Amino acid sequence: MKLLQFFNVIAFLATATFAVNLGVVLLLYAIHHDLSPQIASEWGGVALITGGFWLLAVTTGLTWWMQRRVWRGRWVAQGLSSVLLAIGAVAMTRYLQG
Repeated sequence: MKLLQFFNVIAFLATATFAVNLGVVLLLYAIHHDLSPQIASEWGGVALITGGFWLLAVTTGLTWWMQRRVWRGRWVAQGLSSVLLAIGAVAMTRYLQG
């Protein structure tokens, strides 16, 4: 159980860090949206990835919290978090490859 909690906290910290960093990048894109057509064309992808990382950060943080408090729904949250992490990894890899 401790190993699973360790995995959950590492996943939460990683996704939350990416979410905050991408939030700053999205803010910079919003400020400089008119300067380059490339920035305007990349806006949707950056917003989608940022939203995805925020969703992952919330689900992994909630999962860690539920595991720590030993709540009933913790295994449902663990399964949802694991599935979302796998889908997010595949989606981000496909998006970045082309």
